[in-house]
Amino acid sequence: MPDNGAMSFPVLPRSVWPALLLSLGLCACSPPQNIHALNFRPGPAGGTIDPARLLLDQTVPADRLLSVPEAVRRAPDGSVIVVCNASAGGFSWGVCSHISRKFSAGVVTDSPGFFDGGVKNRPESSLYKRHAVIVLDVGVNPERLPRLRAEAERLKGTPYLVGGTGDAMDCTTYQNALQAAVGLPDVTGINAAWHIWLPQDALTGPAMQAGGKVLWVGMEGVN
Repeated sequence: MPDNGAMSFPVLPRSVWPALLLSLGLCACSPPQNIHALNFRPGPAGGTIDPARLLLDQTVPADRLLSVPEAVRRAPDGSVIVVCNASAGGFSWGVCSHISRKFSAGVVTDSPGFFDGGVKNRPESSLYKRHAVIVLDVGVNPERLPRLRAEAERLKGTPYLVGGTGDAMDCTTYQNALQAAVGLPDVTGINAAWHIWLPQDALTGPAMQAGGKVLWVGMEGVN
């Protein structure tokens, strides 16, 4: 999905308008799981996190609730970072509207949107001012990292397209492609109601069902 950070608006070629209109049309749908606002709260330290309940309960063990910059910094290389908003209002794909991945120290890799050149590596600080982030272990161990990084380099510059696969990708399908390159289950499956891949479905997607887990939650205003 398009990252909801600040963006400029250049003149668009005709080839991108169908996907752009699709994205705007889908925004009229109800947010996934009917979650309209997000405000994680600390719970008892040492508790477990049920990924499927995280956005519904919005309670995180106190020892795993960090500031957004600290959660991004602590994210292990290869882990997925789900990026969330304060609310699902406006042109949003639900309360969590983007998905990125830790590439290396200080660097993330993602496909931020139409206006940002598609697939790229960028400073992890580009995520620091977001409302919330959720760091997921999706099975990428140190042995798989070289293949993941090689695939990210190969795909660099792939154009952005909502629901695109292969020659054009959105933020979710790009992360699925990286998973496939290292022999792991997809981060997200296709959403049955929306008929595309949605970032917040990463919390219940194939990789999490195969044993993935929530490592850290970052929240704006947490010290």
